[in-house]
Amino acid sequence: MRSYTLDTTAAQQANQNSYIDQTGKYIGAFIVAKAVTSRSGTEGIEFSFKAQDGRQANYLTLWTFNSQGEALYGFKVLNALMTVMGVKELHPKKGTVAKPDGTREEAIAYPDLHNKPVGIVLQKEFYFKDNGDEGYKFNIFAPFQASTELMAKEILDNKTQPQALASIISSLKDKPAPTQQSRGGQTGNAYQAPAQNGSQPADPFGSDFGNF
Repeated sequence: MRSYTLDTTAAQQANQNSYIDQTGKYIGAFIVAKAVTSRSGTEGIEFSFKAQDGRQANYLTLWTFNSQGEALYGFKVLNALMTVMGVKELHPKKGTVAKPDGTREEAIAYPDLHNKPVGIVLQKEFYFKDNGDEGYKFNIFAPFQASTELMAKEILDNKTQPQALASIISSLKDKPAPTQQSRGGQTGNAYQAPAQNGSQPADPFGSDFGNF
């Protein structure tokens, strides 16, 4: 029979959620950054992030260019990410990447973003699913340099003391679901928060955003 030695780290993790579930700032690394394209031709990058405490956030998507080749807001966030991570170019490579359920899949990924220290501010956004139930997803609200907490503009302005991040955190709140009146005809690219087993949930709005 097996003998056991107390593992205090394992004890601390008992009954803890293995997924990030709160708006806030986190330091960790992207374990996956893969290319995704919507059925309508919008391009983006989908991330899986693992924080220092082991918790993950999956399906974090930055939509960068629409089908007409016009830059979207996610392109600005991506460039801020590259700045705080010290990455000047991203080169897509075909290979296999880990899925949240532990299996692997063929994908076009950006390994220049993998396993490098990064800080991100995540905002929880609520929404209503087709059946009326409320779900939530997380958005990359702002990136920052893991070692200094400097944000992209501060780095580019040669600042040495971080100030912007504290201001953002002090005022950042969860984003509520739209009211019933404002939901008419809404189609989004939101995903329900991953289930405890890490499997990808259904697209709540039936949107055309999916894997490439």
